[in-house]
Amino acid sequence: MSKETPFFFDNGKYRLFGILHDAEKSQRGAGYVFCYPFAEERLWAQRVFVSFARELARRGNPVLRFDFKGNGDSEGNFEDGDVETFISDIECAMRTLKAKVPVLKRVGLIGLRFGATLAALAAERNDVSRLILWDPINDGSQYMQEILRSNLVTQSVVFKEMRMDRASLIRSLQEGKTVNADGYEITRKLYEGVTRIKLDQLNFREDTACLVVQIDEREKGMKGTNLELGKRFRNSKVTQVREDPFWKEIKRYYGKAENLSRATVEWMDSFNE
Repeated sequence: MSKETPFFFDNGKYRLFGILHDAEKSQRGAGYVFCYPFAEERLWAQRVFVSFARELARRGNPVLRFDFKGNGDSEGNFEDGDVETFISDIECAMRTLKAKVPVLKRVGLIGLRFGATLAALAAERNDVSRLILWDPINDGSQYMQEILRSNLVTQSVVFKEMRMDRASLIRSLQEGKTVNADGYEITRKLYEGVTRIKLDQLNFREDTACLVVQIDEREKGMKGTNLELGKRFRNSKVTQVREDPFWKEIKRYYGKAENLSRATVEWMDSFNE
């Protein structure tokens, strides 16, 4: 197993927690920063992230996994984070990986779900030669409605009635209050920042190569939003893999997403990395 080093690193006035997976073999051309999904999905996806980070390290690709501000072991409260804060954290993680492994020629990003969305936003602003998006959230407005829906479900379970409908929750956010979703406090700034996101309208650097992976439990047609996202890059591949939604609570233990890992590594191999 490759050496795994936990450490804290500064992003302005707060510290982020990360784990560096050193490469076992001689350093290859690229290292990768992993961008976790949002809220509870981050917890369920942990084992797959760790397994794939170790696989890349065995291949010779160093990996930095880290927690966003207010998440996991990083400093701050969850409600202190917003889209701009999260992008800043990714940029800081990229600089940190380069500093920890100075022989790297390139640093790429790998993200899952909303973590993939944030990785794409960071790639629009920064020199990211390799961008891997696992089941990205393309429409932020639709995603926030799904998050609010979890509050409605909780109300029905806890109170046996709906005390606040979706419109009331949005009004609360607009008034500066927070809305709880699965134990996480959503702020107005976060809600509005996510709602504005539409990945298929972004403009990316010409030299960014991108892999978009649609993850489904069964064979389904490719989403038009994923196909449109792929068109934003000169060098892209859009593909589909069958996996259970391991970012949710599912019945069986998911230690490794075999199909997802294979598709990702094969794409990496096309660059000899």
